[in-house]
Amino acid sequence: MIECSIVIPTYFPGKIIEKLLGSLPQVREIYVFDNSNDEELKLLIENKFTNIKYISTGDIGLGKTFNKALNMINSELIFITQPDVKLYKNCIENLITAKKKYKDAAILAPLMFENDKYSIYDNYRFNLDKNKKGMNKVPSGDFCVEAINSTAFMLDKRMILEIGGWDDYFYTYLEDIDLCYRLKKKKYGILKIKESKVNHVGFKSHKPSIHNYIDKKRIFNFNKSSLYYNYKHKSKSFFYYYTIKNVLKFCSKLLMNIILFRKKKILQNFIKLKSYYYFFLYDEYGKKNIQMK
Repeated sequence: MIECSIVIPTYFPGKIIEKLLGSLPQVREIYVFDNSNDEELKLLIENKFTNIKYISTGDIGLGKTFNKALNMINSELIFITQPDVKLYKNCIENLITAKKKYKDAAILAPLMFENDKYSIYDNYRFNLDKNKKGMNKVPSGDFCVEAINSTAFMLDKRMILEIGGWDDYFYTYLEDIDLCYRLKKKKYGILKIKESKVNHVGFKSHKPSIHNYIDKKRIFNFNKSSLYYNYKHKSKSFFYYYTIKNVLKFCSKLLMNIILFRKKKILQNFIKLKSYYYFFLYDEYGKKNIQMK
């Protein structure tokens, strides 16, 4: 048995999760942390995957879900992945082998493929842009990165606890970039491991029937998370410049699309503005009037 635990956060994943669950090796323990109270998923696991523990968390988001897992699990190494991922053979085993070589690595991640082609979304920079240059070429060996997304990665629990775990504020989006940023400040390594691979379908981690609802949540939470990320890690002047620039952009696009009567675009820009309104007026950071350090 592999000395590692696996964590899978879910929100109405539908049938696609069966491919992931069927690709998992025998490890110390496997947890599905369900944010959706999905009875269909619960029955699937209880009837077909008896080695997997189902935990209903309520709709708490990724930051809180990962911290909950961090506090529950005793394994030194934890592999986190998503419902629309499938592991290639020996994915986790090769990460564990790499960890013995790269002892100062807090995160080791497999290479990410989409439809069996190497993905340009495999790693990120802290400015939140994709590093597109050369990213269509499969790496020739292991390599260090600034940041990875939370599609699939293995973490060293001790090192993650040392920086205080995840930031609970991030419901979804940028919780992974924020974690990597803080690990880098502690001089811990983040590596992509060539011999470890996963296939990611992309935007298929939810049932098709709730796609429109999830799309609205994505727009809202990506913009709110981006605002908070800049609030947390950038200067006061940059934060306000970023905020004002985007508000003006969203407002102008909203007005333009109202004139052109583009219903979908109207809704998207309205949601973006709503996320900013919520950040400043309703959540705990807004109530502090954004007191910058």
